Amino acid sequence: MKKSLIALAVLGAFSGVAMASGSNVQLYGLIDEGITHYTGLAPAGSASPGQTVSSTGLSSGVQSGDRIGLKGTEDLGGGVSAIFDVETGFCGSGTSQDKQTVGATAQTYCTGGGFMQRQSWLGLTGNFGTVTGGRQYTAPFDNEANMDPFGFGLNGDIGNIGLVHQYGMYRADQTLAYVTPNLSGFTGVVAYVFAAGSGTVPSVSGAGSNVPRAWTLNGQYGNGPITAGVNYTRTTNLYANPAVTGAAADGALKLWQIYGAYDFGVAKISGIYEHATQDYYSGNAKFWMLGATIPVGPGAILASFSENKDTLVANGGTGDGMGTAKQYAIGYTYNLSKQTDLYASYAHISNDAASATRTGTALAVGSSTDAFSGVTGQSSSGFAVGIRHMF
Repeated sequence: MKKSLIALAVLGAFSGVAMASGSNVQLYGLIDEGITHYTGLAPAGSASPGQTVSSTGLSSGVQSGDRIGLKGTEDLGGGVSAIFDVETGFCGSGTSQDKQTVGATAQTYCTGGGFMQRQSWLGLTGNFGTVTGGRQYTAPFDNEANMDPFGFGLNGDIGNIGLVHQYGMYRADQTLAYVTPNLSGFTGVVAYVFAAGSGTVPSVSGAGSNVPRAWTLNGQYGNGPITAGVNYTRTTNLYANPAVTGAAADGALKLWQIYGAYDFGVAKISGIYEHATQDYYSGNAKFWMLGATIPVGPGAILASFSENKDTLVANGGTGDGMGTAKQYAIGYTYNLSKQTDLYASYAHISNDAASATRTGTALAVGSSTDAFSGVTGQSSSGFAVGIRHMF
């Protein structure tokens, strides 16, 4: 009873603030718990060639990462509103997440990397469009998530194998973004990142301040059952010329995406193609995915097949490419209500004899929160059943 009264008092406080300021503030979040079983994972520490391990546990955030946040709007008059969103991740099943103990690095707060680091932005919106600044999802991430039948979650997560995962493009700090209003079905996004990745804006600018920067252009058309779009993202100051001792990191990463979907009613078919090149590297990284969402009763069958092929080789180097990895996945979600659903999913990734990421490990099946390393030349699989509630 006391806990209920405390909860009501907290919600009442938020309501009071909203009414006093003329703002509309919403407390929201979700919690997701699933039983997971993974095989074909790279063991922690040193291991024998080809050795793999399995993992079984209760995971937080299989379909969607656990989170809680505050978002709101304030009417400023003249058709203009101030908007904001601050959101943090948390580990609903505790901190001993599978991914934190087997073949992968722990991530604080399970997702986002820190307190209120899933999102943290402020902006203005009106007839002119929307301008936002802060830590935000990137356009390449949004495109993968929107085309993925699994919604960047479950064991079929496109993030297990896509280039957004490979290059760490989920979110970006210090991002200034502009989204156009809907122009007869067309919307555009222009964004600039002042310090991509872990870069920090220097106090003094100059030739020696090689801070990674990024900019992106995204155009999308949506009308009825059709969605189609293209994206170009360029991140600068990431790579140094390996042939020059002490060279500055002035090389760029260039990523293209082409994507689309068509909803036939009985099934929605979606696909995405990605192509990346790096300065001071020959070859390229290519990724494609074809997926289907088939409504069945109060839920849907989800299926996808994807491939990642990397032939990037550093100037003067050999064997840098991560080879080829393929993933197929199937799943089902069942809606108990508008806020609660049950899910089951299975995925399998096969790595060829040359497959390896930049850190020397291969890809492996994970989920929205679980992330593992695989073993070159070996396959991995993952299965999960669970429940998700949004509030």
